[in-house]
Amino acid sequence: MDKRGLTVLCLAILCCCVWMGGQAAEATWEIPIVIKERAGLDWKNTPITVGVPVPAGDPSALTPPRVLDPWGREVPSQATMLSASTAAAIPTWWRITFFGTINRRDSLVYRIVPGKEKRVLPRTVVTVEKTDTGYTVKNSHLMMELRVDQTLIGRAWFDPSGKGNFREEVPILPTPWELGIRTTEGTLTTGAVETRIEVEESGPVRAVFRISGALTQTGTEGPFTYEGRLIFFAESPFIHLQLKLINTTGQPLSVEEAWIKTSFNFKGERLQTTFGSMGKNPKTGALRQSDQAQVQIDATGQIRWGGVFSGVSSVASGEETALGWVDLTGNDWGLGLGVKNFLPQYPKGLQVTGTGGIQVQLLTEASRFLWEAGVAKTHQMTLYFHSARDRDSLTYLEAVTNKPPAAIPTANGLNQTGVFGQPFLTDAFLAQLDPEVRPMALLLKEKFRSELLNLYGPSVNGQEINPAYWGFFNYGDLPMDFSVPWAVAGEYWNNNAYDLPFQLLCAYLESEDPAFLELGEAALTHWQDIDLANPAGLPRPFPGLEHLKEPREGRVSTTGDFRYLSNRSLLLGYYLLDDPYGYELALRMADRVTLQAGVDLNDLRTIEAGLMTVLAAYQVTGRQRYLDRATELVELVLTWQEEQGGSLPTDFIYKAGLVTDALVSYYRITRNPRVLTGIQKAVDYALAHFWNGRTGFIQNTGGILFTSALDLLYRETGDQKYYDYNKTQVQAFANGGTIKEPKEVALFYRNVFSFFNGASSATKE
Repeated sequence: MDKRGLTVLCLAILCCCVWMGGQAAEATWEIPIVIKERAGLDWKNTPITVGVPVPAGDPSALTPPRVLDPWGREVPSQATMLSASTAAAIPTWWRITFFGTINRRDSLVYRIVPGKEKRVLPRTVVTVEKTDTGYTVKNSHLMMELRVDQTLIGRAWFDPSGKGNFREEVPILPTPWELGIRTTEGTLTTGAVETRIEVEESGPVRAVFRISGALTQTGTEGPFTYEGRLIFFAESPFIHLQLKLINTTGQPLSVEEAWIKTSFNFKGERLQTTFGSMGKNPKTGALRQSDQAQVQIDATGQIRWGGVFSGVSSVASGEETALGWVDLTGNDWGLGLGVKNFLPQYPKGLQVTGTGGIQVQLLTEASRFLWEAGVAKTHQMTLYFHSARDRDSLTYLEAVTNKPPAAIPTANGLNQTGVFGQPFLTDAFLAQLDPEVRPMALLLKEKFRSELLNLYGPSVNGQEINPAYWGFFNYGDLPMDFSVPWAVAGEYWNNNAYDLPFQLLCAYLESEDPAFLELGEAALTHWQDIDLANPAGLPRPFPGLEHLKEPREGRVSTTGDFRYLSNRSLLLGYYLLDDPYGYELALRMADRVTLQAGVDLNDLRTIEAGLMTVLAAYQVTGRQRYLDRATELVELVLTWQEEQGGSLPTDFIYKAGLVTDALVSYYRITRNPRVLTGIQKAVDYALAHFWNGRTGFIQNTGGILFTSALDLLYRETGDQKYYDYNKTQVQAFANGGTIKEPKEVALFYRNVFSFFNGASSATKE
């Protein structure tokens, strides 16, 4: 080889090395996500939304990630950053919507990887166009017009061929939707007050709109407002609509009926209608122009059919999701409408007419309810458009309404990011543990799962929440026992004591069991609806608990502060469940703490709740004011602790444990050595004065709340005594009796798994 050839070869090798070095310098992380098929159907290129945390401190975490299928091929996706990169120790959360393909009853693993400039796009993207009166949004199947002078959806067009050929002069929806409520004082409807439309998210794969307005009575603004969240996907013939009705008067109202309705343009054709039923097959019938068909679940839970399906039938056995959808089909096209949780949230109704009318009775006639001030009610609906020859549309309508494919980051991947501060007990993690500790971990894992599910009673008709805990307002809630002599007799509810929904979502992440998903979704929706997801409700500076009656007087108006609660579950729901309402309520709670801490050193629960609330808000927003307020609360605690000789005096030991757990969360973010010293003083004092060698706890079972502090001290100081005390407590807890109270399940499992951080490191050593 001559000198020129040798030079060219060397340059080629050098360029290759530089390229390989550049490749090696790129981020190499990946987050596995598991997709589970739940409805027994095959899904192809279906939009799926998932929330994932990406590693902290990696510059590539700030670039929208991509999605790879099980064979390494990139699929169309759209990513939105949900949390700020506040510190090197805090992972960043992204919400990603992508096209997934999965067969019936299958489970697949997709991968989230670092993004790049050029991304794979759908064949036909979602387009959003701003107009003088609102927005126009379309994909290859649907085009919709959203107007500020009309309710929800103004007009709509559909191309059954999926080619995006719309005849603007022939809309399938020529008139807007109507939303109405009838109270004892009159009827309220929409249309007279301007609608507010906001674009929440817009991209090639999906667009999300927030649509809100007021219901009016005889030309004046009425006592109810509404808020809709419309989700529109690329290459998909269906949309999701989440609708909230809110009593914004400041006074309770007696409501007799509520509905949402519209009429589609079938051009005088004779229509075929199909209703989901709990029998073996759906109910099907033909409709002339003068005909109508309907189904209702009355206030007693009885199913009543009307119109061409006249008759009465009691609640039958079978999957509850088989009820709550209806389809109208003409000569060329048809549409189906499904209502999620139709049966358990009775009374409800569905009605169609031979002229193309369709109505959802959100509250049926003669089902009078007292609607408390500030309380909202959420309904989740799906509209599915199809050609007249589509034989699978009905099964997909039911499935996409109630049981679409569910995607979550794998528990092993979450363990690698360390986002939760304590590990999920996966098979891979358990394999790393010492054989002496592993049986305890397995027992604790199963105990946690069973005790959570047992709170909600045995499942009935495929529904995870027992019907005893469902209702128009109490869906996903749990009754409380106030049989003590000093309590006013009556019915009391509270499913959110000590952030129980957070435990439900964590159990879902660890087990991938959809039962926990259904429970967690219902619990969070209930919390937001009752605790003012709408800020225009009762005029007060912070979200209240108006649905909780104060037991000494039995009145909702005297309920105390949210000292029992935290906003972590609201934010986890925001990450995992595409739930911005939880985000908004969580920040209002944090804003309240920044304005008025409301802490009471005589009740340490107030300190823990306030501190955890602002820390969670800081992690999601990165706003310094939340961290500043957290620092002020920590300084208050540490100064008071010094005055008490290192202890955290309280009437119940678990309250001191709650405070140390909150201090651990603060230390994870700031690494402030003074905070670590304060944690150590509190733990040492508790061990010296309250250790009960007979039971194996710091005083009693409430001592299990010190688990995260003991684990932190062992890993930071290397002192074996902290590990030994922790191990003894966790073993005693695992071997203990069944926990049946929601409050205790939420409390005692709050940080107990953090012990296995130290157990894992001890095994490695």
